[in-house]
Amino acid sequence: MLRIGMFFIAFFFCANAKNIVVDFSVEYGIVGEVAKVRANLTTKANTYMFDTSVVVVGGIAKAVTDNLKERHISKGRIVNNLLVSDMYQMIKSYGRYRSTTIYHINHKKKRVTKEYRKWKRAKKIIDKKVTLSYYSKDDMITVLLNLPKHIKNKHKSKQYKFKVVGADRKNGRVDISIPTQVTLKEMKSLFGQNKKGDWYSRVVMHRKLYNSKKGELIVRIGQDDIVNKVVLKDLIFFGDIRIIRQ
Repeated sequence: MLRIGMFFIAFFFCANAKNIVVDFSVEYGIVGEVAKVRANLTTKANTYMFDTSVVVVGGIAKAVTDNLKERHISKGRIVNNLLVSDMYQMIKSYGRYRSTTIYHINHKKKRVTKEYRKWKRAKKIIDKKVTLSYYSKDDMITVLLNLPKHIKNKHKSKQYKFKVVGADRKNGRVDISIPTQVTLKEMKSLFGQNKKGDWYSRVVMHRKLYNSKKGELIVRIGQDDIVNKVVLKDLIFFGDIRIIRQ
């Protein structure tokens, strides 16, 4: 099954605007467009909410994913111009099933709890609650929303390590790197046309995304700090996955 939601970290935009809506198209190898994404960031006073929905399109994609639909929500506060997550939720439905995963972040106790519930038709079949072995102020959304503030020099090669709620199951590890000049040249050739001010990063989630074992993403970000295009490479059979800003 295609797992669009597992891939959604890559199309979040990094922006300072109070309210912004961005649409993306998800393309999969030779199949073409398989999903549409709408991402909405709203800030008010010292709070924020990020809400994104993923809808599968096309007969092949709907058949393979059982008409998958997903929604991802992050809510929290703005502290020292950074987004600090208090709650991150993933809602999924496909076929006869629906599920919700909710992460609650207790910053005072430095503790993260995860609740997972799943229903088959109207019957609840799973109800679990666990405390994670790690703590972070960032979730899968805020880590990239905050990225322009974490990375001061966006064109200097450097490695960054983050702990991210909702990422790697064991320790939340996510690695982000700014490429060397040699690697940057390869990235630019992969993306095709480039605009002045674009900057690039490589994101490794250390978990499977489709058939990519490490979940390695190549990301091009525009001068406005909004992601323009993402590529997940080296997939078996179907080729690359591409997420393109509309």
